[in-house]
Amino acid sequence: MNQEPPLTRIHPLWSQLARHPAFLGALIGILAAFSQALLISAGGPEAYGFCVACHTRDLVNGLTNIIAGTNLALAAISKNSLLPVMSVAGVLIGGYISATLHREHRIKKGTIKDYFIYFFAGILVLNLAMIFGGCPYRAALRTGYGDFTAVLFIVAMAAGVVLGAYLLLKKAEREDA
Repeated sequence: MNQEPPLTRIHPLWSQLARHPAFLGALIGILAAFSQALLISAGGPEAYGFCVACHTRDLVNGLTNIIAGTNLALAAISKNSLLPVMSVAGVLIGGYISATLHREHRIKKGTIKDYFIYFFAGILVLNLAMIFGGCPYRAALRTGYGDFTAVLFIVAMAAGVVLGAYLLLKKAEREDA
């Protein structure tokens, strides 16, 4: 009786499941909801569980307050805890480790003009995210609170992604021709 142990039969299924975008999206959503529950119980604001824009703002404002002695605004929970602002560092470090392990980390060579465009576009995206509540994680959490405008934002963001992908594909086709 040469039967495989149960874990070796599950491994290929788990490996395939762990790479599926829907599974990863659901897992991230569950973790964001769990962190939201922890932050709400600790006195945090609604829909702050894992908001890349808000946490980045609090990280930058907190560091500026420490270094320059200013008094920039922070979410109440960020004043008393490192968890929200350190999530940004965790995402960056985790992304770097994952890209390095899977040999997907490449530094894109560009001109000085390209780097300025990337820098200012990043500033623009984060500022617009703060104005419109544009972090997709936060929009999903706000949807859980019954915020209809968050649903509209998610639909608009998806349409923007589809349009952007279409335009990039058209540009790539022109360059190949």
